[in-house]
Amino acid sequence: ANHLLAKIEDLGITADDSVVQNASMAFDISVWQMLAALAVGGRVRVVGAEAAVDPVGLFARVADERITVLEVVPSLLRAAIDAWDAGMPAERLPDLRWLVVTGETLPPDLCGRWFARFPGIPLVNAYGPTECSDDITHAVIRAEDPVGELRVTIGRPVRNTRLYVLDAELAPVPVGVPGELYAGGVGVARGYGGRPGLTAERFVPDPFGPAGSRLYRT
Repeated sequence: ANHLLAKIEDLGITADDSVVQNASMAFDISVWQMLAALAVGGRVRVVGAEAAVDPVGLFARVADERITVLEVVPSLLRAAIDAWDAGMPAERLPDLRWLVVTGETLPPDLCGRWFARFPGIPLVNAYGPTECSDDITHAVIRAEDPVGELRVTIGRPVRNTRLYVLDAELAPVPVGVPGELYAGGVGVARGYGGRPGLTAERFVPDPFGPAGSRLYRT
């Protein structure tokens, strides 16, 4: 529920929105794609497996059906832009408000190529593991925002989520010092079913949260 509300709040989803459900039911991201718009009276457009992996065809559906929110992986986005650059007809996407990218590292050059075609449609770089109920950060990226040459930020924690960069002793590291990202908050799972050893390794006591809470080692 927290993740659904995070998507609704951060993307400003309302009854006027239409969200594509293009993820397999086996993947965690399918949950928000199916339910977030419905929770506020909006519309969900379910696409089949073949349409979901057809880069040019998927964006054509977005244009034809006046979709306002779409989520894709960066590799599919790159394939679509490559096809348009090679001469395939490019859609205008007048109704698309957000393009959410997730599941893979978002390369800086891909942001530039997207904004070269669609400067008015912001990207949302979404990051999060299944063990934390899907996305734990959102980074809104607009055409005028500077994007680093090496990596794109994963942004800030979503609602009711805490993030820490810690050393091996679970102590915060200074800015610029490498560490491991730990996630805390209401979205952290209880552990892995039937795997107590792995649960103990990845879900550790939270020294910064309420008694009994745990952090997930990403």
